[in-house]
Amino acid sequence: MKFRYILAILASLSIISCTKQDRENTIINQESAIDSYISSLSDVSVVRSNGSNRVVLTPGADGTEAVAGDSLYIRYAGYIFSRGKGALFATNDPEVAKTASFPQQESPLKIKLGETALVSGLASGLNGVKEGEHCYIIFSAKYGFNNIVVYNIPKLSPLFFELWVDKVIK
Repeated sequence: MKFRYILAILASLSIISCTKQDRENTIINQESAIDSYISSLSDVSVVRSNGSNRVVLTPGADGTEAVAGDSLYIRYAGYIFSRGKGALFATNDPEVAKTASFPQQESPLKIKLGETALVSGLASGLNGVKEGEHCYIIFSAKYGFNNIVVYNIPKLSPLFFELWVDKVIK
């Protein structure tokens, strides 16, 4: 009886460790795909910070670099990363909402860096944005919702945000 119990525990541990290894491999593959996508872009600058990749499409104004404690007014479109923009899951940009026939959320969104609750990939990516900047912030599931389903975002989803920084208030 004890032997069966020990075998059941060992089998459970084996399944759990395989699942953990599968998640880690998925995240490694996501990060590789993100790097490949970013490498395919031209005429952009890339800022990497704590697992987040900010691809600057249009630089913002000098002297308005956002840091913790600053307020940002942004428009955004959130996508599941799929070698670029995949499925749209949220937006507050009127043009994106209209084009995608998607319900628009409050626009612009006010965020206080370091205080507003954000997934770590987005928080890291926003650090240093400038007023007037148009950028992508892309990161693996490790820096998003990881192994949790949130609203219409499947677990282990890498995320891709397109952002327009309307205002930075010091």
